[in-house]
Amino acid sequence: MMVRKILQGLGILLALGAVALAFILVPPHLQIRDISPELPTKSELANLKGHADGPVKIGYMITSTQKSDVGEIGHTTFAVEWENGNMLLIDLGMDKQVAIEFGELFETVAGAEPAVSHGTVAEFLGDDLRRVKGVAFTHLHSDHVQGIEPLCASGAKDISALHTNDQMTKHNLHTEDQIDMLKNSECIDQKEITDMGELTKQFPGIGIYPLGGHTPGSTLFAIPVGDELWLLSGDISNAKNDLIENQSKGLIYSYLLVPEDEARLEEIRLWLSDLDQGKDFKVIVSHDVNALIESGMNEWQQSEQAE
Repeated sequence: MMVRKILQGLGILLALGAVALAFILVPPHLQIRDISPELPTKSELANLKGHADGPVKIGYMITSTQKSDVGEIGHTTFAVEWENGNMLLIDLGMDKQVAIEFGELFETVAGAEPAVSHGTVAEFLGDDLRRVKGVAFTHLHSDHVQGIEPLCASGAKDISALHTNDQMTKHNLHTEDQIDMLKNSECIDQKEITDMGELTKQFPGIGIYPLGGHTPGSTLFAIPVGDELWLLSGDISNAKNDLIENQSKGLIYSYLLVPEDEARLEEIRLWLSDLDQGKDFKVIVSHDVNALIESGMNEWQQSEQAE
């Protein structure tokens, strides 16, 4: 009799837990499945390379890394530069404390080594911080956004934060805190990109396209530099090989940890994989350190004036 009561009690607790989990996860899953903006065509993307005043340089900064049996995860910022010296930063990583805390989850669930911070974006920039005119984000998870705090604390000011409509207005339990963080940041001015013409006035030649799939505001950045078009895809996949081989992140990740639309992600993976086979198209996956290094993109360096 006692065993039966214990089992009944456990059953009730499990049922209540399942109900609570469903209450938390069902709304964001329904939301993300309703976001599927039209993807740009290959010719539309290729036409970006013809802009006379487009970017002249792109480079990466790896703000933190974490090693595990499946490879090395990195948190990366991309710096886009124009001839007049203006810079746009795409994704901002985290400060040291947040990076270490963020990595503790992967230590627990994946047996990863402790995360190693290599510096904030502000520390990488040094005096080049004054050249930053804009920031943007492949999506609004904390490991891509929290670096805005040390950036502002280092004296950055009058910076435009660029967002698609989806990224500005559609949020879930994993992005709400970050959009509030950005809205409350003293050094940035939030801007919703309503048309490419308005974008071109301040940051000519680049493309910004809503994606969905991973988060409501997931965004692709297309950056033409010379003959190459760099496609910054964020966390559509966590590894370049997974993107090319059309491998999902698994049920636990996509259904419990991060509410994703796997059908939409597969559509985007296949689309990006096809683009990556094209001449001068290079798809970049945010967290894949080895693939980033092998891509041929240069590590960002301070300007001579800042040294």
